[in-house]
Amino acid sequence: MKNSKAAVSLAVAGLAISSSAFALPGDSEQAPMSSIEICVVQIGEQANYEKAGRVRHVVDSKERRVSGHKIFIDTIVFGADGDVVIREYRTLCAVSDDAETKSFKIKEKSI
Repeated sequence: MKNSKAAVSLAVAGLAISSSAFALPGDSEQAPMSSIEICVVQIGEQANYEKAGRVRHVVDSKERRVSGHKIFIDTIVFGADGDVVIREYRTLCAVSDDAETKSFKIKEKSI
């Protein structure tokens, strides 16, 4: 199974997501953007973005054996100046082909 890596930026003022192309049409090994967005929204509900100037999500995905994708997301929260890291999170999010969250685990990393 092939892994897909990309950086997704989340503007703190809103959900403005930008990224490189994740997958070509028909390439089921890489998670579709809609599945990644589901996970990013859940991160936003649990992560502390207080005093953040910007938030960056680094995404890695692979197919699940059953259906859907395992999505690994490193979330980096930068301070108001945009350069100093104030918090980091590591998330595992499993999403089915029907865009249903099967598993979600988030952990704050020590910096």
